[in-house]
Amino acid sequence: MTGHGRRMGDAPLVLLILYTLFIGLMTLTPYQLDVSPGGPIGKLLEFFAAHRLTAWLTYTRVELLANVAMFIPFGFLLALHLGRRRWWLGWVAGAAFTCIIEGTQATLLSPTRYGTISDLVTNTIGAGVGAVLGLILMVILPPLKKQDTADPVVR
Repeated sequence: MTGHGRRMGDAPLVLLILYTLFIGLMTLTPYQLDVSPGGPIGKLLEFFAAHRLTAWLTYTRVELLANVAMFIPFGFLLALHLGRRRWWLGWVAGAAFTCIIEGTQATLLSPTRYGTISDLVTNTIGAGVGAVLGLILMVILPPLKKQDTADPVVR
């Protein structure tokens, strides 16, 4: 186990498993969140539209930003779990995971879900941002020094 692995224990892996299940629930169920004008997302967009500073936040932009944001923790946690040498696999695994999601949405869930290239791109960007943030954290927090594993002599 790497120095970072000892410092953080199994927390990144446990959180990664839970977060992966969350992403699966959000993306691989037949029904989307309530996106009707009277639903919570519609009301939030109406609020954004009513204010000059946030009027640029249209549904399309919010969806793109949400896709990026949803995959940042995935890339981050995977990078922390894999360590400094293999941090980049957080990005690659995020791209592969989103390919599976978008493919499933386009085929098995096609009556209610839509797999899109823009989701593939934004999810992959999010995983990449998360993996880079994980690398930065690992560089900032140096690994713990290895402890001597030899048994001390008791006299």
